[in-house]
Amino acid sequence: MIDHPLPLGGLLSTDSDPTLPLAFAALPCDQSSSIRRGSAEGPGRIRLAYDGRVYNSTTETGIDLSGAVSDLGSWEPETTWEATRRTYAGEAAGVLGQGQALFAAGGDHGVTIPLGAATEVLGEQIHIVQLDAHPDLYPEYRGDRWSHACVATRLLEMEHISTVTQIGVRTLNHAQAEVARRFPGRLAIVEARDVGGGSILESGDLPDILRPGAKVWLTVDLDVFDPAFAPGVAHPVPGGLNPRQVIELIQESGWSLVGMDVVECLPARDEGDRTAVLAGRLLHEAMGTVAG
Repeated sequence: MIDHPLPLGGLLSTDSDPTLPLAFAALPCDQSSSIRRGSAEGPGRIRLAYDGRVYNSTTETGIDLSGAVSDLGSWEPETTWEATRRTYAGEAAGVLGQGQALFAAGGDHGVTIPLGAATEVLGEQIHIVQLDAHPDLYPEYRGDRWSHACVATRLLEMEHISTVTQIGVRTLNHAQAEVARRFPGRLAIVEARDVGGGSILESGDLPDILRPGAKVWLTVDLDVFDPAFAPGVAHPVPGGLNPRQVIELIQESGWSLVGMDVVECLPARDEGDRTAVLAGRLLHEAMGTVAG
């Protein structure tokens, strides 16, 4: 007898349900990746590795999300990255426009560009919180301005994006620092060394604008974590954050999450599904903050 998994912790509805306040979509696209591909396989692995037979549907804070999340399935990429961006932006805008908080599993970090663009449908200024080892601030990378290495630059060029706050960065180079200087007052970089092993919220480096109630899109590149916790990423960088720090940030920030993505899980480089399970857990806890 085949023991079938219960995808994503048993949180998902049996089909797409626009009446539910939470929605989940898989974005199996790595068209904007550089050097190492394979993150297109990440969403499927996250769904299965965070198995509801093993991980129950209740968050740490006591919110039971069993069947409470509309399952939007997989948004398959188009033949070109340009066409994929249009499709993803349109799909995401449709979900956000009907009042659902959108939770997405990528894919490479490039998928955050159309997701960020889609938040314009909300008619409000949106704050991006980016957890990442890399600032993704290249103006273009290897001739591609839509690369996953340019995500923050493209987001900062959007008028409805009020601020971008980056946490966990440890690879800021001269070229990206030059771009950072173009956005005074709108870009804050909290490096991993400034957080250390303590609470992110108590680090003293988060902008005051990120007060409780701020409208936030949270994007988590899994390489923000030390590779000891998340080995299955394209560009692992030692000296990263730990899961407890990030889970507590999600639980205690008090932000009004309009959506979230978790990206850059590479199953081929993972060990025992540690990275995929961590991704599922982050999504679960964040969904609980919206539902609770």
